[in-house]
Amino acid sequence: MNTFKVLSLVLVCIFFNSINAQTGPGGVGTNDGNSSLIIWYRPDNGISTTGSLIDSWTNSAGLAAFNISETGSQRPTLISGTLNGYNEVSFNGSNRLRTGLTITSSNFITNQASSFIVVKANNTTQNSSVYTTDPLVGSTRFSNHIPWSGTVYYDIGSCCSSNARIQVGGLSGLTNYSIWSYDANPTTGKQLYRNESLLQSRANTSTYTSHASQRFNLGANTSGSSGFSGNVTELVIFKNKVNKAQRIIIDNYLAAKYNQTLNNNDFYTRDNSGNGNFDHHVAGIGQADDGSNHTDSQGTGIVRISNPTSLSNNEFLFWGEETRNLTYSFSTNTSTFTEQLNSRWHVNTQGNLGTVTVSFDISTIDLTGKQSCSELQLVVDNNYDFSSPENVYPLTIVGTTASATGVTINNNRYFTLRYADQIVWDGSSFYNGSGLGNAPNSTNACLKLTVKPGAAANLTFNAHVRSVEVETGGTLNVLDGVLLEIENEVIINGIIDLVGEAQLIQNHTSASLNSGTGHLIIRQQGSTNMFNYNYWSAPVNRNGNWQIGYLEDATGALNFSNALNPNPATIPITLSNQWLYSFNGLSGNYYDWSKLSTASNIPPGIGYTMKGSGATTPEQEYIFKGIPNNGNYSIPVFANTDILIGNPYPSALNTDQFINDNLAVIDGSLHFWESFSTNNSHFLTNTEGGYATYNLMMSLPAVADASGLTSGSGSALKPAPTPYINIGQGFFTSILNSGSLIFNNSQRAFARESVNETVYYKTNPKNSKTKTSSDSRSKIWFSFTGPKGHSKIIGLGYDSRTTYDFDKGYDAKSYNTLKNDLYWLLDNESLSIQALPEINIQDRLPLGIKILDAGIYTFSIQKHENIPADLNLYLVDNFQNIYYDLRDADAQIFLSSDTLENQYSIAFQEDAILGTDSVDFKTFFTSYRSNTKTLELFFKEDFNEIVEQLTIYSLVGQEVLTIKSPKSNKIDLSDISDGVYILKLDTKTSKVNNNIKFVKY
Repeated sequence: MNTFKVLSLVLVCIFFNSINAQTGPGGVGTNDGNSSLIIWYRPDNGISTTGSLIDSWTNSAGLAAFNISETGSQRPTLISGTLNGYNEVSFNGSNRLRTGLTITSSNFITNQASSFIVVKANNTTQNSSVYTTDPLVGSTRFSNHIPWSGTVYYDIGSCCSSNARIQVGGLSGLTNYSIWSYDANPTTGKQLYRNESLLQSRANTSTYTSHASQRFNLGANTSGSSGFSGNVTELVIFKNKVNKAQRIIIDNYLAAKYNQTLNNNDFYTRDNSGNGNFDHHVAGIGQADDGSNHTDSQGTGIVRISNPTSLSNNEFLFWGEETRNLTYSFSTNTSTFTEQLNSRWHVNTQGNLGTVTVSFDISTIDLTGKQSCSELQLVVDNNYDFSSPENVYPLTIVGTTASATGVTINNNRYFTLRYADQIVWDGSSFYNGSGLGNAPNSTNACLKLTVKPGAAANLTFNAHVRSVEVETGGTLNVLDGVLLEIENEVIINGIIDLVGEAQLIQNHTSASLNSGTGHLIIRQQGSTNMFNYNYWSAPVNRNGNWQIGYLEDATGALNFSNALNPNPATIPITLSNQWLYSFNGLSGNYYDWSKLSTASNIPPGIGYTMKGSGATTPEQEYIFKGIPNNGNYSIPVFANTDILIGNPYPSALNTDQFINDNLAVIDGSLHFWESFSTNNSHFLTNTEGGYATYNLMMSLPAVADASGLTSGSGSALKPAPTPYINIGQGFFTSILNSGSLIFNNSQRAFARESVNETVYYKTNPKNSKTKTSSDSRSKIWFSFTGPKGHSKIIGLGYDSRTTYDFDKGYDAKSYNTLKNDLYWLLDNESLSIQALPEINIQDRLPLGIKILDAGIYTFSIQKHENIPADLNLYLVDNFQNIYYDLRDADAQIFLSSDTLENQYSIAFQEDAILGTDSVDFKTFFTSYRSNTKTLELFFKEDFNEIVEQLTIYSLVGQEVLTIKSPKSNKIDLSDISDGVYILKLDTKTSKVNNNIKFVKY
């Protein structure tokens, strides 16, 4: 087999089918002038009138040469909408419409043709043609007479021999409409049909030759009189004979359109009132009993059907539309909750054609309501309302064509278009979702979720939708650990219940779009210790704000009293209103705490304090009900102040994103209060607790002993903050520059406390699994534990974006002032987190120490990440020159109030290596870039003029790399294992070796 020829044939067929949609009558021929269809006068297209007089009639076959017109009194009359809703053209015997002298041998008939006309005569005694070529030249013509003195004639060529003429007399009903079909071909002769009944067949044809001198004339008034008297609706002429299958298709098209009855081959029966009157845009495909076929049709409508896979003799498929001139649009089918086209088609089949390809011209269909991710579908059903579709096929859209292959459409079936715009819970079942049981899942981001009244809808898996509407009486339960992600608005006139650790995220970038008369329910747990503060922020609002008095427990709205202590025995519980505060003022200024009442309006993003319920359980559950907070919130702030704010959303907050969005105004660190569970007094001097800290470098757990006001007893450390802030969590930040704090939806995240993705700062954090970090930066946490067992953690981290100065977002100032304290010293500032650009062996990092209680203090490495195993870490007593190897053992040192603040530091080496002279750092230093695995050498003088050779050794003296006469000051270390190394440098100005230790990581 010649593969190239086969492929070429396939490509040609595909090309032909794609550009030659059969848009002629019934789907036979094309309307672009490029087929055998040369004349097509339709009453529903191309007629121009002055009043009711017809000025012109455009040829729907696409050949302008056959556009017809007239002026003055010879114009026929348009009768509007009387024949099954279609117009008629009325001729009175002195009217006509005709072409110019535009007939040629290439655009008109010669010795074969097919014509179809729907016509009725006003009387049977007239002597004229319905159409003809004129003027007559030697009696050469193409014409018909319906009737001429009671007889019907058709002529082609030289009149009026039997070769040219076919005639039938004695016919009745000529003053009623009939469908007249005429074929002429030299091989098969001439045939005349009336309503698909063969009236006569004659052999041979004659040849028409008078193209240059004649016009085509409808109405046949050639001399101002003796024209046709009657009405015409549609005329179709092909310059070649159509086959039998095509003739049957055209006749069925005309019969349906004009409410006529065929005597034979009446295959399309959906065109009567008993079957729904699907009279319009009828088209068909099929194969006649003589083996002729037609397998691709579109006709005047928007539906094209082609490529039947199993076609035999006397098998046809017809379809028609229920509406004629429609502006297509979509509305909701309340049975399936899909958006359904406002028109449909009905099918008749004769036999079984197998599967077909169905295409729609969607250029005139308004699809603006369809989301890009929602597929357009072909739906087939045996019910008019499409309440339980038999088959649904996704359509592939290319340009303005939507197609489906392998489509099965059985007899008497309906079909239309639809798409899903919403996932609906109807009170008992989900519709249109991609998840289990048609529920929404994470692939449905373009669909709205609608919840109707009835039983509650349960979301058991993560879902991503365009918007959510809960109707009055409807309930949507988002089950524990499930994320409901929404692109746009939430309308709640019923209830959305976020169960357990369920969360709701919205993604749009504007202000809040949420509304409704219902509410979102979300629960959060706080400490029950009546002496301990929890820092809160509401995830919902009512009329734009939150009031503490809106809080509920499982039994209803909370009670509040003026007593200092709560009463957990009441139902609902009673809290004290004496401990409700917000803060926006100078750091550490007690008088900048602002007292709140239970009716104070608290905007989204503002934090507040509230003490525990006094219940015997470790945790108290509080219930927030309202419209979910969402979108952009802006809080004005002022330089050199601190502010208590909080996560405003019913989802976790991405801490890094929040910090980065606000670095223009904040110092880049967030602080989370944690009280000791052992607190048993309302007096400030007896209250113990501290702040956990988070910034872009690392996080630190809350201290175990707070600010010199404590009694000295307390509990163990709480977990350090994670990169995500829990729902309802309040926290402090310091303002460096006046401006606005920004919360927005891009900061929201799905993170759960149960898997250690968030921490809610209350007394007893939940047991949790460790979440693996993908952070590759080097970090060290140092622990400082006093004689009573209380610990303070400080952090050291490395990030190439930092410097040796204070870096917002990476260095953190100490937020706890402790009576026994450890911190980093940087330019007279005390830091709890210090961030540096790279690990440098030569660094000696100053510590600050403050001691009020003498005793044994323990310095240790609590943990580290991404640190080379052979990197030494020393605690150095700067005044006694004592080195404590913290990688080997904890350092236990007696400290007292006499200890100097700057007595200690952290170092990475004790003294010089290999007994050589030290490097002069005024003229030479190195910098290691972990992101490029490159060691860079910096000299005061020109590098190439100074260095003769460089050698890198391991700590045990093994030579790792030697470069003679190096050309670049950048050394690629990507092939060397991580660890501590020594760089030995030989220079031209001195033969004394210069050595420097560095870390590759």
